[in-house]
Parts: sequence; structure tokens; C-alpha cells
Amino acid sequence: MEFPIDFVVTWVDGSDPEWIAKKNQYSTQAGSYKKSMNSQKAYRDWGTFKYWFRGVEKFAPWVNHIYLVTDNQIPTWLSVESSKLIVVDHKDFIPNSYLPTFNSNAIEANIHRIKGLSEHFVIFNDDMYLTSAVKPDDFFSNDGLPKYNTAINPVVPQRYGTGNFQINNMEIVTSYFSKKEIIKNAKLFSYKQGIKNILRTLLYIKSQFFYGFYEDHLPYPMLKSTIEKIWNIEESTMVTTSKSKFRSKTDTNLWLFKYWQIASGKYSVRGNTIGKLFSLDNADNNLWNLITSEKYKIMCINDGMDIKDTGKVMTDFNDSLNRLLPEKCSFEI
Repeated sequence: MEFPIDFVVTWVDGSDPEWIAKKNQYSTQAGSYKKSMNSQKAYRDWGTFKYWFRGVEKFAPWVNHIYLVTDNQIPTWLSVESSKLIVVDHKDFIPNSYLPTFNSNAIEANIHRIKGLSEHFVIFNDDMYLTSAVKPDDFFSNDGLPKYNTAINPVVPQRYGTGNFQINNMEIVTSYFSKKEIIKNAKLFSYKQGIKNILRTLLYIKSQFFYGFYEDHLPYPMLKSTIEKIWNIEESTMVTTSKSKFRSKTDTNLWLFKYWQIASGKYSVRGNTIGKLFSLDNADNNLWNLITSEKYKIMCINDGMDIKDTGKVMTDFNDSLNRLLPEKCSFEI
């Protein structure tokens, strides 16, 4: 590939007293989502972020730049000396009228404004770990199209879940693309989608409406120009999301840009074995052994809603990542 690929990762230290005090000043704006979407759990740090950097250095040494997006916070162990690393504060790219923000949707809606960001980049949440070697063509095709794996899938109407965001996303997508156009463009029957996704599509393809896309919760290859395009044609919607200081039912989210790429056909189908989503609710030796097995290139290890022994899970989680990635990397002091 002849084009550079940047990584972007967002991170917050939810235990920082200064950040907590600032957040509490605006907490009444969290609304009904305060119970879960904007609860303390949503900002909890497991002490595993250094392994994100170790994984990138070991398994993706080809990356161009890493942009660490924070709110006036830098991990105490982080070395900022690397020429690859650029720490970006919210005020460096988010318009002042939207600040402060505690809303990941608002942050990601403005991510294209980061100075120097490449046209081709991959957004990671801080719970998406590289656990085996990845290549540029795991994220982009040779002609520069982002790679995704998807299917037709209904939006899940779960209280405090992401359903509202997905509906808002799909309202935009289906106002520009008909069901017929989406099915034609989305390559839903490519063998690379995998048998489960093809079966999902077959189950819902005869419906009158296009329900939505299956979401695998893995890092998001993006084109900066796509985000700019959506801002141009849906500015009022993007402003609404950007003004929400906490996640809100009126938000769109990062998946809008991904869904647009798929619906327009401007994407390439990625194989469905690159990674998988896991939850710390179900954490046991099977998960810890899987981390060290290098079976998956990427593991998204999501915080849980009902973790029984947080202290033990945190210890075991860190221990398993340390077995996989025991050596300090150049991004650590």
C-alpha cells in the first residue's frame, strides 16, 4: 500500500479528581442515560491501556502515527518522546462551543478535525487490543477502501443500549440510499462475510424495510473524506450530537460513517475471523487463556454490567495481557 494509515485511540481516566469535578458540574445534563450510558462504569479504567500500546508496537509496527485523544490527561507511564505518538487534547480539534464534552459520540463526530490526520485511519476504543500480528490490508484494500464485515441485522431495543444511535444512523443512511441500493452495494452475500452473516441477511432480506447492519465491535477503518461529506450534508444532525455533553438518545455515533461506506458500496469485505467481542461479565480462565493464545488478531474486551469480583477480574485481566506482552514498549517511560 502506498498510503499512510494512522491509528486513533480515545482514552479517559475516570478516576482523575479534576476530571470528575468537571464532569460533575454538568452531570444534570446526562439525563436518563446517566444510569448506564454515562455511569461511572462508562469511564472506568482497568489499568490495561499500556498493553494497547505494547500490542500496537509488536503487532502493527507499520502504523504511521498514533493519535491519543484525551481530555487534558496523559497516563503517568506514557512516554511522549516517540515520533509516532501525538497526544491530542479535546480543545485541539473539537470546536470550543461543544466543550467540555464527556460524550464519546461527540468526540468521534469531530475526529476528522485532528490536525495532520491521514485520509486513511483506524479508530480504536481503548478496550480493543491487538493480540496477534495485523497488516495494513486487514483494515484497507489496496485501492484504499475500508474493510468491514457485516450483514442485515435488526436494531436491538435495549434500554440504555446503542439502539437509539443505530436508528438515528440508519434514518440518515436510508434517506440517501434505498433498500434496493443498499443490498446491491453492500456485498452482503460475499463468502468473506461468513456463513453466520449470510444467514442473518437471508433471514431479513425479504422485509419491507432495511433494518440495520450487524455490528462486530472491532476497530473502525475510516476515510476522513467520508466524515467531512456527512458533515456537509447533515450538519444540523452532527451539530446536535456534538452539542450533547453526555451520550443522548438524539446522538448519532461512529457507526454512521461505517454504515455510509457500506451502503454506498465504497468498502471492501473483510474476512470474519480477524477478531471478536468479549465481555468481562463472563471473564474466566477461558478468556485469559484465549488472550495469550493469539487465536485472534484483535480482541475487544468490553467492560461488564454485572462483574461479581472486580478486583480479581482486574488482576487476572492485567496478568493475562502481561503474559502476552511482557516487554515494555517505546511508548512507556
